[in-house]
Amino acid sequence: MKNIGILGGGISSLAYSYFLGKKTTIIEKESSLGGLCRSFDDNDGVSWDIGPHITFSKNKEILDFITSLAPMNKLKRSNRVFHDGRFVKYPFENDLFALSNSDKRYALNSFLENPYENYKPKNMLDFFYSTFGEGITRLFLEPYNRKIWKYETSFLDLQMVERIPKPPKQDIIDSASGKETEGYLHQLFFHYPEVGGFQTIVDSLEKKINPKPDIHLNEEIVSISKNKNKHIVETTLSQYEFDKLVSTLPIHELIKMIKPSPPKEVLNAIAKLKYNSIHITSLKIKGDVLGDNFAITIADPKIIFHRVSKLNFLGKNYYKDGFTNLMVEVTFRKDMPEDIPIDELEDRIKSDLFKLKFFSPKDLVEINTRTFKYAYVIYDLDHRRNTDTVLNYLKSINIEPLGRFGTFEYINSDKAIELAKELAEKMKTE
Repeated sequence: MKNIGILGGGISSLAYSYFLGKKTTIIEKESSLGGLCRSFDDNDGVSWDIGPHITFSKNKEILDFITSLAPMNKLKRSNRVFHDGRFVKYPFENDLFALSNSDKRYALNSFLENPYENYKPKNMLDFFYSTFGEGITRLFLEPYNRKIWKYETSFLDLQMVERIPKPPKQDIIDSASGKETEGYLHQLFFHYPEVGGFQTIVDSLEKKINPKPDIHLNEEIVSISKNKNKHIVETTLSQYEFDKLVSTLPIHELIKMIKPSPPKEVLNAIAKLKYNSIHITSLKIKGDVLGDNFAITIADPKIIFHRVSKLNFLGKNYYKDGFTNLMVEVTFRKDMPEDIPIDELEDRIKSDLFKLKFFSPKDLVEINTRTFKYAYVIYDLDHRRNTDTVLNYLKSINIEPLGRFGTFEYINSDKAIELAKELAEKMKTE
């Protein structure tokens, strides 16, 4: 039996260890497992995730597996876009009737008579114009994606959007006339743990792994090297020797640990790979605000955050009676306008929430912010080439990359588990 080391203790690592069914060692620098799927409890005993994690998947096998890990609430999506002072049902193109008459005509007519629809798109902005027309693109899709990615959409590639289907013309006509329509049906219903946040799924998965892995928390990896066919992993507390190595660490961090230093072309590629960090701000509000909705997206560039989520929607264990828990997300990169001290950020968030009239200033009870370095992978026009350069190098030195930032792909937890299962099945035969 080969000695298998797993770097990082997120959902991908745990899923890989579970599906492999062999003894593994997991090394994690944080004090708890879960990575981006961790949860944090507040003074009311409410669990907050790193962003509004929900469970849905086109892969029924994976969805069934995840929902078997914990008691779940099954919920119907109730998301809105806040545009021009109006709540528009998500996705935007499925509720054109909610727009002003001028915006509605603009969106509908430019979709039905779209001069761009026969052009082959070469980037995200091209795709929006050819698929949705000028109105829907300019009113929502372009400003929202520019805001969340902090990148011009004409310099983002197609990997994030090429699987989005073109809506039938009748659906858009119905949408503009006020008929109820739905989009992105695989997301229409989703599951969420009854209590404990997404950490419940992480903890349950850990308990199901057999044989039990050796888990080392609070250990930061210092260096990774090779001695003949063995991987030598040195941490702040110990040194390990592995026959096989699977890494879910962000590749930006992993490459810095490898000794001797990787080739110049790999270092150049990793320097060009871009990602966004995120501020997650939680607010406790007196009373019930924002109605029976879960997530509100805001494309307005004058508002600092791109999404507000209402935890009350997730079930009775995610708020205290008489209060609303809101989660606000702000993406940023180093030295961008949103990269500001927490007190300045929170003042700006409060000001913008009050400006939108989401609640009254007198009703704000608590506010707290956590910041995470690695949140969103940016699919710029060179993403694929640079990512493949790094991943091919890692595989050449017998390190298997896994997970969102381990492979530098924007994947959700269901896809992370699916890919972990595929890698485990592959490595069982080696």
